[in-house]
Amino acid sequence: MEMDPGTFDAEKLIGLMELGVNRVSLGVQAFQDELLKACGRAHALREVHEAIEIVKSCGVQNWSMDLISSLPHQTQDMWEESLQSTVEARPTHVSLYDLQVEQGTKFSSLYTPGEFPLPSDSQSADFYRTASRMLSAAGYTHYEISSYSLEGFECKHNSTYWKSLPFYGFGLGSASYINGSRLSRPKRMKEYTSYVQNLEDGLADSNPNDSNRHVDVNDLAMDIVMLSLRTARGLNLRSFREAFGDPLTLSLCEVYRPYVESGHVVFLGEDRRLLKVDELKALLSDEEIARQVAYMRLSDPDGFLLSNELISLAFGMIAP
Repeated sequence: MEMDPGTFDAEKLIGLMELGVNRVSLGVQAFQDELLKACGRAHALREVHEAIEIVKSCGVQNWSMDLISSLPHQTQDMWEESLQSTVEARPTHVSLYDLQVEQGTKFSSLYTPGEFPLPSDSQSADFYRTASRMLSAAGYTHYEISSYSLEGFECKHNSTYWKSLPFYGFGLGSASYINGSRLSRPKRMKEYTSYVQNLEDGLADSNPNDSNRHVDVNDLAMDIVMLSLRTARGLNLRSFREAFGDPLTLSLCEVYRPYVESGHVVFLGEDRRLLKVDELKALLSDEEIARQVAYMRLSDPDGFLLSNELISLAFGMIAP
């Protein structure tokens, strides 16, 4: 259950737990009143601390906290304070998001990315590096670009997406991925009600609101690369080679050769041993890479910081 501070008390949370809720994701976002106000949150810092205390007192063993970086007027000291407060609260999972200013929103009319009062690009990168350093030092594993967890508390449903495994989605606007096809449900209640009725009548396939798209080979390869490189585990090159063949796998490795030398991309053996640059160069010269190189991943934090650019390189090679 995703919950914001100030929207629940102990009685409500206990009632939800009795209904079967066993994980809480708490939308804290910041530990400064001025930043909470700047990003339009309805709660204040006092309610953040109250919400944390409620979650703990109700015995929730598995809970996550969300923070946002690169907020208007946010400083390095403020960010470190929020991270330290998070560590002290000791959630089992932490999700960190960099503020995205979307065109057409109220935020976009007020702020320009990279310009004051928003942090510069270099400051935003420093925020990311700081989070990686502080949370790792506190015992959290940086298992995905935006996600940290204590051992055994990785987010299960997100991990399903990142591994390109099938999943069902229920509710308005939900998406499913079944048998190599993407399926989306109607977004509006009236159309959704008709959709459910058609399901009951056995007419779902004829519903014009039912968007069903088979994923072709190139799209599937790009999905696997994109989702895998978001994770610390990285891309399983042996599985990728079995699915898409030697030529594409070798070309993919070759595309990233310069970034291995710069330290943004790393290759690993089956035992997760880091392969040295010279060792990798020799393997790239023939098909030995298929037998000796097991994984490719982005480095933490600098490779993760360039994830969009690095993943785009793969897209350009897979579907030029």
